[in-house]
Amino acid sequence: MTPQASSPMPRTRALAGIRVLAVEGFIAGPYASMWLADMGAEVIKIEEPRVGDAGRSLPPTKGDAANPRSLSLFRANRNKKSLTLDLKRPEGLAIFEKLVAQSDVVIENLRPDAFDKLGLTYERLAAINPRIIYTSISGFGHQDLMPGPYTDWPAFDVIAQAMAGLMGRPEGAEERPVYVGFPLADLYASTVAVCGTLQALFHRTVTGQGQRVDIAMYDSSLVLNELALVMENATGVTAKPGLHALTAPFGSFRGRDGFVAIAVLGERVWQKFCAAIERADLAADPELQNGIDRHRHSAKLQGIIETWLQSRSTDEAVHRFIEFGVPAGPVQGVGDITACPQVKARDMILSIQDEAWGEVKVVGQPIKTSGSPPVEAKAPPALGEHSRDLLKELAQVDDAAFERLRKDGVV
Repeated sequence: MTPQASSPMPRTRALAGIRVLAVEGFIAGPYASMWLADMGAEVIKIEEPRVGDAGRSLPPTKGDAANPRSLSLFRANRNKKSLTLDLKRPEGLAIFEKLVAQSDVVIENLRPDAFDKLGLTYERLAAINPRIIYTSISGFGHQDLMPGPYTDWPAFDVIAQAMAGLMGRPEGAEERPVYVGFPLADLYASTVAVCGTLQALFHRTVTGQGQRVDIAMYDSSLVLNELALVMENATGVTAKPGLHALTAPFGSFRGRDGFVAIAVLGERVWQKFCAAIERADLAADPELQNGIDRHRHSAKLQGIIETWLQSRSTDEAVHRFIEFGVPAGPVQGVGDITACPQVKARDMILSIQDEAWGEVKVVGQPIKTSGSPPVEAKAPPALGEHSRDLLKELAQVDDAAFERLRKDGVV
């Protein structure tokens, strides 16, 4: 008897049915809540009336001067709803608490004392809704969970990079510390915040109780510098800027028509690398017998490699290394990435259509799962776009009451 083929399971988003209140600004908070939205959560972006997320007005902007559409808005705000609410007003705070009672997650990246001053401590939120998960992202963490001496310091991304030693890692940092040129600390703290929030949601399925999740950019950035920290504490050797602490060749090398990235880690890959460039003598060189030795003689290796690369195009060199099992790839610019067939195949560039900007290309969602549909790319909401509908649905605010709140500047 032939078994009956089972019908395919419907593809659903993992966080469908989860409601997130996001009190956020700039990148760290918005990026984390956007990933939760990508996963199917209903993300309600709580914004100050008439002002909104500070990221809305960062240049370049287009559209109405009274309601600008910053390009930065598109980086971290797809698939959200916008609700304007003045949390400093008693009426606004009362509405927010009604929303907390019907939500699963509160995520914020204000200054560490901002929620406390509003009376919105974790204890207060948990009293309203014992299942609530309160996730915060800040420079140095909050005092309530694991206090530290720098908690009150204001911080942007570059501060966390600097203090975590990351500005000493890029090439050129011998002369002065180098900012890596993008919000690495913000984005990684966002990723860690998503992990912490998902952990708390799983904990809730087991215990029925919510949790406090406290993410610091400084903590998260230290994770990114873990190799240099381990090596120096164990051996006393400070990692050199621009070089892998354990091996060589590991980095970019100039070729005839561009740069090639090469990664040799471990002796098996080193043997393959020597075969690829037809230099069996290097495999026997007593100065290059392990990664630490090759790291010590990285300048010698760079000259050998770049001489070999001069007789080949970048494409030829990369395919030669791949053929021999050596990790390698072209060093790409933004235009190369946008046209890359691998990026296209993996849906890692999404197009958002916007009235002010037209088509805006943004980075897609790197988490791929078998049971979820492709990520949507809905344009970031206009300031307060969903206020009336959300307050009617979740706070029983009728049209007349909404107009009074709007006139009074509460929404």
